[in-house]
Amino acid sequence: MSPTDLHNSVDAAARLIASSEYVIAMTGAGISVESGIPPFRGPDGLWTRHGMPSGNGYQNFLEDPSAWWRREIERAVEPWIVELRQSVRDARPNPGHDALVEMEQAGWIRSLITQNIDGLHTDAGTQNIVEIHGSRRFLRCVECENRTPRSDLFARQPALPCANCGGAVKYDSVLFGEPIPPKALASARAETDRADCVLVIGSSSTVRPAGGLPRIAHANGATLIEINTSDTRLTPDCDVVIRASAATVLPNLMTELQKLSAHQA
Repeated sequence: MSPTDLHNSVDAAARLIASSEYVIAMTGAGISVESGIPPFRGPDGLWTRHGMPSGNGYQNFLEDPSAWWRREIERAVEPWIVELRQSVRDARPNPGHDALVEMEQAGWIRSLITQNIDGLHTDAGTQNIVEIHGSRRFLRCVECENRTPRSDLFARQPALPCANCGGAVKYDSVLFGEPIPPKALASARAETDRADCVLVIGSSSTVRPAGGLPRIAHANGATLIEINTSDTRLTPDCDVVIRASAATVLPNLMTELQKLSAHQA
């Protein structure tokens, strides 16, 4: 994308946001790549380099939570998980995360739905957030969905049974084969249904059900703005497409929104 095309696309996105009543943002792995967290898919993806993980992680947990936690403590896990954990532990929010916080504080976006489990949006200061795939910063009961913060990304001892209901407790992040927690899914769907404009950032829009939320919003009449370094399955449905990184685009988008606000004042 040429500098002129980039400027024009960012300006169009800003005008679309400014003319909307309820704007939400949805983020995927692309925004975290610029903080040093590798993506799962693509040429340099974790699963490309290490192989696709088994799809029975949640079933393994349910069959024997104690054995699952022993493997966690002993680090007897798949190599891609080890690499992911290390990168998440070292990562810090980038200018894209910070710009989204500024947009929320200024009232340009109302909420943020993220597929990322790294907690970087929370670290940056986002307040109204739905972590639809959970977070490595929390533990969660699989029975009552009670979430409790954890102080370390790495397991030091098995999680105790849930204090609320006695159910088994695991990392909050969703395992392969695990349904999206109903509370998180309901919150994400409620925000999607309210939105008249959706900012889709760094998402391949392929992982369901999260990847289907922008399409639901679009079917309800919402406009779509896509910020991604490459085309996705969602691209043909988008009103504005910006082919650049989130860390580059989002600060510029915030600047354009500030200009529009000053002009309107």
